[in-house]
Amino acid sequence: MKHCLAIGVAAFALSACEAGQTGTDAVPARESTVVQTADGTDVSIPASDLLVKRETPELDFLWRAPPELAEAPTLLSTLRVQALASAEEMQAGAEEDMKLRPADAPKLAHFFVQDWTVAADTPALFNVRADISMYTGGAHPNHGFAVKYWDKAERREIGFSDLFADWAAAEKLLTPAYCTALDAERVSRRGKIESGLFDDCPPLSDQPVAVASWPGQDISGFRVLLAPYVAGPYAEGDFEIEVPMTDALRALVKPQYLKAK
Repeated sequence: MKHCLAIGVAAFALSACEAGQTGTDAVPARESTVVQTADGTDVSIPASDLLVKRETPELDFLWRAPPELAEAPTLLSTLRVQALASAEEMQAGAEEDMKLRPADAPKLAHFFVQDWTVAADTPALFNVRADISMYTGGAHPNHGFAVKYWDKAERREIGFSDLFADWAAAEKLLTPAYCTALDAERVSRRGKIESGLFDDCPPLSDQPVAVASWPGQDISGFRVLLAPYVAGPYAEGDFEIEVPMTDALRALVKPQYLKAK
């Protein structure tokens, strides 16, 4: 399943810069955050790994990650490695855009903001989602999402479909519930759904999906994250479609991922 906004485009990848790099303002490495893992172990992580800010005349750039990612150090490291390459490409793209603009045209700085937050944290599962805002020289800013899942026991990244013992059966239950809820939200925004553009149901397998969970409670459902232009025109903004947990779905979720702390 695809869990990122335009995975193949570097400008949409996760973005960050190393502390001390020119044009970068990061939290000092000597500061640290302590996080308690599911088994009660305290893990210390440099605060500089969680917050990166870069300001140049061409690019305003901010990347934030929650301290809970200390429990998945490999995932955090992977995100930062991807971030470094993306930040450099975005800086180069912003500089090129400035050069190509007519002399009398406004030279608007590009920006990129990515906030990772915890969607769910159970003894076996860690799920984070990112809200992404950016401007790369087009007619208007854009927005999107990314989602990551981490299996704590196996210490590896997994996909949304891996949460289920039978993904094919789960998808058959999730899709109609998601599409019905999406159309209900469209009607609430438009008054009615007219045949034509943005009247179909974007495939669930192409969308980032986060887990819905309250602290200390079992997973209560799923949240399908749809960026502008995916399910509606830009003016309608994002769609976050809630799909509640049912007994049939609960029976398909692998038990280790379902239970809360």
